[in-house]
This record gives sequence, structure tokens and C-alpha cells, in this order.
Amino acid sequence: MMKNQIILITGALGQLGLALIRELSKQENTYVLATDINMPKNELSVDFEQVNALDKNRLESLITKHEFNCIYHFAAILSGNGEHNPFVSWDVNVNSFQVVVSLAIKHNIHRLFWPSSIAVYGRDKNPINAPQQVDMNPQTIYGVSKLASEKLIRYYHYKYNIDIRSLRLPGVLSTDLVGGGTTDYAVEMVQAAKNKMPYTCFLAPQTELPMIYIDDVIMAIQQLMETDFSVHQQAHSYNIMGFCLTPRKLEVQLKKMGFPVVVNYNPDYRQQIAESWPRTTDDQLAKKDWGWSPKFDLKRSVKRMLF
Repeated sequence: MMKNQIILITGALGQLGLALIRELSKQENTYVLATDINMPKNELSVDFEQVNALDKNRLESLITKHEFNCIYHFAAILSGNGEHNPFVSWDVNVNSFQVVVSLAIKHNIHRLFWPSSIAVYGRDKNPINAPQQVDMNPQTIYGVSKLASEKLIRYYHYKYNIDIRSLRLPGVLSTDLVGGGTTDYAVEMVQAAKNKMPYTCFLAPQTELPMIYIDDVIMAIQQLMETDFSVHQQAHSYNIMGFCLTPRKLEVQLKKMGFPVVVNYNPDYRQQIAESWPRTTDDQLAKKDWGWSPKFDLKRSVKRMLF
């Protein structure tokens, strides 16, 4: 059978990669090779190779062998872990992006997806309804590296006509907990409630951040990748969001649904990171350009995670 899509996923064992694998494995005429620096804890539904995304020679050998026509590049060090070693974080977040894009250009792979983050914003402006385009002053190496790569998307689009598509993601809720992010508290709290365990939250109870459920993220990725952008002249990392959330609001929602979780609050260094991010983002451009519309609110998201 001919394979219409031959897809490479880097950083495939993260939250986004695992969810995308589950979705792509259902599709006909699609071959997926998942790669990650770590080995999977559970069996995957697609082929897997252990590869460091900074290993250009190894990646090129796989590209030559499989002749991929699409790459999803998820390899990254997230916001919380990134502050422990900003130099390593820059290397992984930006230089692995450079490796993948350079190989895509060399081997004529014209379709890529790469996720950005609300971490590109800074605390100095636009905490509510942060615009799609605005001066940005991120205060974490994660945000700095994401903003740098957003600029590279546009540069490579103009210089090489390569189609790199991107979403600027808020916190993502799912049943997969990988760790290292500032919004991970939400997944951790739900899991603690499900397991009838107390939970100590690393953010203050009223810390409001935009969130989105993983099914909406995967839907958005697929919609974005399938959209004909021939009429558009600029490359964007599109804002999307689902709903606003605070730790206290999540605690209350869990109790309403019959899960009386005991939550203690002990904010750590991630509190400052969260306070530098917007409370909501303006995703009108995504709605206009490719019909973005989330399906999951908080209640539906938590229900999916619990049952």
C-alpha cells in the first residue's frame, strides 16, 4: 500500500508527541517514525528510534532512508526545567530546531510543524487578551528560545520558501504527565485527586493562566497542517487557547465532581514564571485564517482526565 504521509516526529515521548502518535496511528496511508532521546516506557503504536535531536548525522541517515515528507519537531526543554540550565536549554530548544530545518531544506521536506508557547510574552504588557503580534520580552530561557525560533520560522519562510507551521500554546491538560513545565500543576492535581492523594501546588491559588485540552491541541495541529495557505504571505505562530484556569478553580471543580482532593499551596520559582505570562491570549487570527474553535471547556477537560 502506498504511504501518502511519511512522518518523522522528534521529541515524540513528550505530551504532544504521545498524543499525536495516537491520532496519526489511526490514519490510513500514513507511516510514522517516532524518535526521542529516551526510550519509551510503554509500547508505541508506531516505529521508534532512540535519537538525540541534536545528532544531525543520525537524523539525516533516517531522512535519507525513509524519505519523509513531513516533520513534527517537539524536542524541547520546558520552562521549569529550562531555568536550571539555560545554556543546555538554548542548545536543545534552538539548535535542534536549526538541525531539523537545515535537513528539511537540504532534503526538500517542505512541511514542518513546531510548537511555540505563551512563554514568548513578558510581564511588562498585555496580561489580558495578549495580541497575536506585539513587542515581546520573555523572562525565561524557554520563552527567549521560543521567540527566537518564531523569528526563524518567518526568516526561513522568506529565504527558502519552507512551510513551517506553528501554534503558540498555553498550558496543555492531558492524562500524560511528562514534567518540566510551569502549568504541569493542573495535570498533577487531577492525578492526585484521582489517586486520592494530597497535592502540594507549586503555584499560588489565584494564579490565572490560559489552558487548553490536548484533544483540542491535536485537532488544531491537524487543521493547521491541512489548511491551504497559498493566499497568505506571512508565516505565523498562531495563538490558540481554550479557557482560563487557576489552581483554586481546578481544586473547586474537582470537588464538585466528587473528588475531594486536599491541596496545599507552596509557590516556588515557577510562580515568577507564571506571573510573567498572559492570563488570556487573542486567538482571532487563528479563527479567521483556518477556522480555529476549541471544543473543551474546563469541566469537559477534567471529566476526560478523570474517567
